[in-house]
Amino acid sequence: MEELKIDYKFNLEDFKIMEHIEHLYFPNDNITPAEEVLKWYKKNNLTCIGVRNNNNEVIASVNILPLNERTFYDIYNNKMNESDVIDSQIEIYESNKEYYLYLSSISINKNYRNNYRVIKTLLKGCIDLYKLLIDRNITIIKIMADASTEHGEKICKKLLKMDYITDTNHDSKIYCVDENDFRKSIKRIEKFLTI
Repeated sequence: MEELKIDYKFNLEDFKIMEHIEHLYFPNDNITPAEEVLKWYKKNNLTCIGVRNNNNEVIASVNILPLNERTFYDIYNNKMNESDVIDSQIEIYESNKEYYLYLSSISINKNYRNNYRVIKTLLKGCIDLYKLLIDRNITIIKIMADASTEHGEKICKKLLKMDYITDTNHDSKIYCVDENDFRKSIKRIEKFLTI
């Protein structure tokens, strides 16, 4: 059985692989170039979670961006796209502070798309990051996601129990949830991961 591992450390080549995977799912005008995503990561190195295969290649990833409040609501209100986000709009985590999170670009290499283990590993990586934030007494005010695919919508609606907010001008849907409901979803997902 192929070994999968969660990773939080990436370089430009990794981000180029992630960008390539995203081009298989998302409209080109809403994909952030790898070079800009690297700037996000350099600003806050807890913004990306990846899954690597036996060859140490990134086969699945998600960006979880702590955005300043204005940028968060600009995306929420369909005034800007994820691809317009620049590193100065990314917050640096500090203990005992509050943040607005944006889940972006959940993508899985097509060869692993229906691989249950890859999905479980990616979810575990997300939960581990969330617990790290909780341990630092960080409060997440709201969590938002932009779903461009049917799978993305299912993750938002069924898995994370997010509320539909609006359609975007790039053929996707914005979903959002507050921290209390998000914590309930995380507890439910943790039970699912132990099955």
